[in-house]
Amino acid sequence: MLISIIKHLDPDYSSYDFEASIQLLEIIDIETTTSDSTYYRNCIKSLILHSQPTWVRMMRLGRKKFTDKLERDQRSIFREANLLTDPPETSIIEWWDEICGIVRYESDRTFMDQARKAEQLTIQYEEKILNNKGISEKPKWIAIDDNTAGYDVLSYDKNDYGLINKLIEVKSTIASPLRFYISRNEWNKACRSGDRYFFYIWDMKPVEPRLHIKTAKEIEPHIPKDNEKGIWDRAIIPIAI
Repeated sequence: MLISIIKHLDPDYSSYDFEASIQLLEIIDIETTTSDSTYYRNCIKSLILHSQPTWVRMMRLGRKKFTDKLERDQRSIFREANLLTDPPETSIIEWWDEICGIVRYESDRTFMDQARKAEQLTIQYEEKILNNKGISEKPKWIAIDDNTAGYDVLSYDKNDYGLINKLIEVKSTIASPLRFYISRNEWNKACRSGDRYFFYIWDMKPVEPRLHIKTAKEIEPHIPKDNEKGIWDRAIIPIAI
């Protein structure tokens, strides 16, 4: 009804984005809006929560780094919300920290979803391997029950003496060039397990994820060394090794 009135009374109504206004009205809590700057802040926050725009991950870079990467019109929205004031007031700092917390949570959740998908793919892959080898045992999804075990999937293999354990640490990556992170705990487990320990690294970029399998022996030359009182905790390992 209101839109019809505006179109009837304002000859410049075509410059208004009524569709976007309606969508924004549906997601923003107007009752909490007490000023123009608060309204704009609520709009930005609501947009982030409901739409997850592509630029949202850049907010973790820091306020200036982030806004420098925006287009002029986008940057003006943050300026109208008084979010670029220097030095920033406490309320501004709290707003940025809250939003970065939300972005961090969403990023962590996306990463976890990707990691779980890679673990599922590993289970499916190992089921086929075991079936082809005539092994009746099924792979076990260790990471679901114990995230401190130092590996994610327990599978099996055969040697001259019978069935042996196969410990698999699953990694997922979309990085370019391809690489993955390894923790000290994972590497310690790999060292203790020797040739029974494998790294399954899934490249999740393709429509059909691609698997790269590495042994602990192949990874070892790229593991950092402790020096004096310095102890490494996490390392980046390239796939093309």
